[in-house]
Amino acid sequence: MSTTLGIGFSGNHIYFTELVGDAANPKVDHIESIKLDFDFEDELGKYKSSQKDLTNISSEISTYVAKRGLNISKAALTISTSQAFVITLPVDYSEGKQSINSKIYWELSNYFPDNYNDYLINTYRLNNVLPCKNSDDFLIIAVHKNTIEFIKRIFKICNLELSVVDIDHFSAENAIRKNYSGAIEGRNVLLVGLKNGRIDYGYMVDRKYKYFTHSRYYNNTEFNLSLTRRLNAIFAAEPVSGSADCIYLYGDDIREDTVEAVRKLDKAPVEIINPFENIRATDLFLKNDSLRKYSYKFAASCGIALRNIGA
Repeated sequence: MSTTLGIGFSGNHIYFTELVGDAANPKVDHIESIKLDFDFEDELGKYKSSQKDLTNISSEISTYVAKRGLNISKAALTISTSQAFVITLPVDYSEGKQSINSKIYWELSNYFPDNYNDYLINTYRLNNVLPCKNSDDFLIIAVHKNTIEFIKRIFKICNLELSVVDIDHFSAENAIRKNYSGAIEGRNVLLVGLKNGRIDYGYMVDRKYKYFTHSRYYNNTEFNLSLTRRLNAIFAAEPVSGSADCIYLYGDDIREDTVEAVRKLDKAPVEIINPFENIRATDLFLKNDSLRKYSYKFAASCGIALRNIGA
């Protein structure tokens, strides 16, 4: 049975999710995380990584693949939103792709006047209703080409093809779509990613993306305060305006006091996501209680594996 490997770079960890089967009937076989002396939140995006870092990261991936006895030639990867520049733009979608791309790069040039052409662009349509005819908000995700080049070098050393790379928040969203399909159908959902130094917020209405933002914090003592302040602001403004049926949490580390702080806001029911909620599991995985306890950490690597299975 073929194996699909999803890898997540987040903080100072690499997260691995192995799925077997096909897109119609995926089954989780194994999950594992490895801690590194390398911070993906800072060093990867700034492209200050040394040859030593490149060797160490690729060695950890190669060692994992060999240890697990995986017969694979490719893998899928998620990187943190901190490695991307993300903005929301109103766009006239009737103008055509070329005109839209020109507007996006013009907007980027305002932020990065000297090197805006050094970014790779992806877009998500947010399905909002704007006053102007044929206009909609688009979420623009820009990743520096050097970041992608560094990732490609890692995979080349590992003798793996990089089949797809995505931002972790949107891969976690994919895990929710696959595992909570019935629970989010026709409902308003806020997905919150808790990471080292950063918190991401994504709002979906009936499975369609409507809104994305983030906040930063600089020490653990202000984490809960930063989170609850931003949640209050989100619920007070468009497009959320107090309307959320559930708040789903995922991330590198979710503390009990953080969950309690969000629940005390009394905005919506709060749930820590299980990215394997509706995915069948092998007997070996089911026996590993310690791993399953922290499955929320693997939301992004699971989501990218689900996207890539059968590809």
